[in-house]
Amino acid sequence: MFKLLRHPIKFLDGIADRVFTVLGAVSLSQFPQFYGQYMQRLGGHLDEARRALEQYTQAAQSLNMSLEEYKTEHLESESEVFASTGEVIRDLVNRVETLEQSYHALQDATIYNRWFVFMREVDWSIATGAWENFMPGVPTTVEGLTYAVAGLLFGWGLYVLCKTAVAIPVKAVNAKRKKVNDPPEREV
Repeated sequence: MFKLLRHPIKFLDGIADRVFTVLGAVSLSQFPQFYGQYMQRLGGHLDEARRALEQYTQAAQSLNMSLEEYKTEHLESESEVFASTGEVIRDLVNRVETLEQSYHALQDATIYNRWFVFMREVDWSIATGAWENFMPGVPTTVEGLTYAVAGLLFGWGLYVLCKTAVAIPVKAVNAKRKKVNDPPEREV
């Protein structure tokens, strides 16, 4: 029975091997495309946060104050309205600093460490927005090829791992079946 299934199983094994490797290559080769779209969104968030902070800076300057003095004046105000504006300014200053740090770290990353830098610096709300509007592309750069090769190896490795996980119990069952079906050796 198992000999009859050997050829179709080998055929399916070959197809599955190729499907895993192609899916791995295509999936990972999209990272540079996603990265570029993420960077555009990150830059947009940074520009908008800087713009808002500049408005507060100009308001402070019109009162002959620094932004820090303006923020402190608001935070120390008896009025909840003004105090809440101080909190907004403080949060905005922190946001601009965080976005600038992430943007520069990602911009300076090389193709070989970009993935790790991305995972360290990612702002998940921006990444979610980038993913919702993600436009896949055909990678035509060295970076795209590098990620495609990494994806091919990852897909192939994942397939081998899955195949091994299935093969071990099957081999154990076959060994047990063979042991039951083989007559015991006779002593002479």
